[in-house]
Amino acid sequence: MENLKINIIPFQHPSLKKEFGFYKEKKEGYYPIHRTELPNELWDTQKEEIVKSKYYYTNFIDTIDCDFKTKVDFAYNAKFAKHYYTHSAYKHFANISDAIQLNYVKDIEVWFLDTALSTKDYNNYKVFTLKIEYSALTKSPALLLSYDGNSKVATTSIDKIEMPSNYFKTVIYNNEIFKFDSLSEDAKQNLINVYPLLNIPIKNHLHIPHDKPKKGNRYLPYFNYINDFYNNYLNTEAFRSIVPLDKNGFFTIPENEVYHTNYKSNNLRFYNNTEIDPKVGMKKIGPYKASPHPNVQFFFIYHKPDRKEYVAKLYDYFLNGYKGYFPSLKNHIKQPFFMDDKNSSLGFESPATAIKELKIHLINLEKTPNTRYVAIYISPIHKEDQDNKQLYYQVKEELLKHEITSQVIFKESINNNYFGAFLENITPALLAKIDGIPWRLDRDLKQELIVGVGAFKSVESNTRYVGSAFCFTNKGEFKGFDCFRDNEIELIAGAIGKQILKFIVDNGNDVERLIIHYYKPMGKEEIDPIQKVLNKLNIDVPIIIITINKTEANDYVAFDTSSPELMPLSGTIIEIAKLKYLLFNNTKYSQDGKAFDYPFPVKLTLNCTDEEYLKDIPTVKELIDQVYQFSRMYWKSIKQQNLPVTIKYPEMVAQIFPHFEGDKLPDFGKNNLWFL
Repeated sequence: MENLKINIIPFQHPSLKKEFGFYKEKKEGYYPIHRTELPNELWDTQKEEIVKSKYYYTNFIDTIDCDFKTKVDFAYNAKFAKHYYTHSAYKHFANISDAIQLNYVKDIEVWFLDTALSTKDYNNYKVFTLKIEYSALTKSPALLLSYDGNSKVATTSIDKIEMPSNYFKTVIYNNEIFKFDSLSEDAKQNLINVYPLLNIPIKNHLHIPHDKPKKGNRYLPYFNYINDFYNNYLNTEAFRSIVPLDKNGFFTIPENEVYHTNYKSNNLRFYNNTEIDPKVGMKKIGPYKASPHPNVQFFFIYHKPDRKEYVAKLYDYFLNGYKGYFPSLKNHIKQPFFMDDKNSSLGFESPATAIKELKIHLINLEKTPNTRYVAIYISPIHKEDQDNKQLYYQVKEELLKHEITSQVIFKESINNNYFGAFLENITPALLAKIDGIPWRLDRDLKQELIVGVGAFKSVESNTRYVGSAFCFTNKGEFKGFDCFRDNEIELIAGAIGKQILKFIVDNGNDVERLIIHYYKPMGKEEIDPIQKVLNKLNIDVPIIIITINKTEANDYVAFDTSSPELMPLSGTIIEIAKLKYLLFNNTKYSQDGKAFDYPFPVKLTLNCTDEEYLKDIPTVKELIDQVYQFSRMYWKSIKQQNLPVTIKYPEMVAQIFPHFEGDKLPDFGKNNLWFL
């Protein structure tokens, strides 16, 4: 049996009323309170006066010469109580932490120096956040304690670092954390005592090595860190005099408030059977559907000097398999194909001339009718090579213009000892690119359309692009997509409308509901155009919007204390607020099962145009179950993702699209998974 604890500590307000004074004029060290968050007791007696100002000020202690004074019952003043507890806890930790700030949502962030991980070049801090809230789980006020990882701060002050000041983002001065752009006059006069938080440019300038991502179980250290923090700093009389925390510590979630996805939700359908593991399913059962194209032709694009050492090897691996580990590509994807190494392939003279040579090659390429072409680009340049990465995108775009999908393989990967595993990962992608279906969800068909909208902000262009109208059936079958800038709301709505119309025509049936998986909270200005499109089509169906955070939630984390690994079972669902959920999406399918990785939960928020629709708990569970299942539809590899493809795929496209020269995707690119 699971025993789930969450990083929330409940408490009860003091029964006695406290007296507070409020001032109209801003005072040094006093806390601003918006008039809407003033105590109800003040509104009851001084309404006509307090509406005259937007903000009032208090230090939660002084009442002498104040403009207004009242006794406050915290039980009826949740917002004001949050301000009081936050202010009091901040003052408490300002005296004991090594650095402190109120973050962008006004929660307390405290840093403690970790001398064991510090060096002469930087100080390493463990970072924690304390958030006061009313918890739907505990049905009481509560303190959320999260561990936010480490921050490294240079031991060299900014007055001694000779680089443009725009590289300084966050700094520490006198144990307080500031944005460099909003430094106080005092700090500016003492730059010798201002130290910058390390980022990539500063690390490069100071010759500090970059961190390698840590793998392994993240639940264990997180749990240990917050437990140590609780025992050292919260489980004390001094702190309880400020926030009267429950003596039991972190909240144990009652069994009846823990949901799970359906036990069949892990099943994927392959050719004639189901399997949980895509690797096993592809090898032992075979893909769900082979390519619908009778003729498929593969060809190579490569740097001429790489032909013998890399191209010839890969050709052999595709044809004959890899070291008994990987069968021939033909057997793996159940696709007879012709690999044209002589006529269609292109060996370019130099990366500098590659695109020019490719353009000429494609113009002169005599395609065989009714044949799907796939380019295998053996890249001499890694796509993360900052100076030369544009070539990767240029090759992709040029091929799409000629209705050719592609698979890019970095040449050095071919000689890697783990290339067999690499081949296993790219085969689902290759099959999907020739319109085959590696696997699908094992569920009954419903007349519903699932649309995913994701986003990626291009650093180079400073423009957010949105991969939108990424459409699927409820079985997870891909139906097409398009890509827009995020200010093109009408175009996004139009693309979704087209897909709905196509869906109705294809199925000869009315659509039951529209489900939108969105990368951020969806505003009225984004929903209204979609609603208008549906109205024009005379389609009256509920629109369900599920906001899916693309980053894993590390603010709310639950731990299964009955398991040595502490990670909850895959498919565990916890409601943390009204229609807001944590979904644990991992590979731990049973209590004694072994996980391959340890992702933190995904955070979901549900909304619907029909207010009554989400009052039905089984419907809500079904919708979350669907999100869970769609994470199994990732065809870029056989590795399961914690994010559904409805969010993952649009983000992948949106990440590539800004690098294309054209502002529109070719039609071929809208109906092919070329980006995998």
